[in-house]
Amino acid sequence: MNRTRARRLTGPLPIGGLVAAVGAALVTVGVTACDPTGPPLATINPEPTAAAAAFTAVTDRRTGTLPDGTSWTVMLPQVRGGSPEVRAAFNGKLDTLLETITGQPSGNGQTIGDGGLGTAERSRTVIGERTLSGVVIVLANTKGAAHPNNLVETTVLNSETGETIDDPFADKTAAFKALAPLAAAGDSTGRLRDAATYASGFTSWIPLPEGLHVYVSVPHVMGDYVPVTIPWDKVAPLLKPDVREVLVH
Repeated sequence: MNRTRARRLTGPLPIGGLVAAVGAALVTVGVTACDPTGPPLATINPEPTAAAAAFTAVTDRRTGTLPDGTSWTVMLPQVRGGSPEVRAAFNGKLDTLLETITGQPSGNGQTIGDGGLGTAERSRTVIGERTLSGVVIVLANTKGAAHPNNLVETTVLNSETGETIDDPFADKTAAFKALAPLAAAGDSTGRLRDAATYASGFTSWIPLPEGLHVYVSVPHVMGDYVPVTIPWDKVAPLLKPDVREVLVH
């Protein structure tokens, strides 16, 4: 966050990249073994506040092109209803994330479409008790690259004020160090067993009822990202007091 770790998708993408693509070769996004099946998700967590309950989670289809041949067709998380000011702030943040992902012309045209981490993780809007969260997961295939790569971007807003929650930790360095072994313990796949290696990979996250859901960046051969949820009782002491009041219930 802090705007989630934005990584430009230009040039042949590095092998240490972004979420669950297998080592596929030439791919047209939307027809690949790396692609998810089914539409992007819209999620509402249990018992949101009155302010949050007024929103409806949706995804909007977005398409575009750049002069270098880059093109994209993705489903972008959005909300309807609720406070006009908060709605505009949330939807605007997701528009900005998409602009970051698609980038500027670089000469290396890309095909960008909906991505996914396994079968469960796709682009979605999550309406929490006091938060609105957006997750954008895309799959990008760059001309000349050996394989497509996934990219995850997230944003979290206070659903009552419209303020972005992009710096939740009281001490970021200490928090990341503490989160690394917790993420490894919660990863049933074992990909995060070398916890120290991923101690800086907690910038993409959303709050869920059961805990802080983080997308930990790993090498492409390991799936680009590992999604894992860390229980709130472990995370709460690491948060700023005002952020803890909004995220933890």
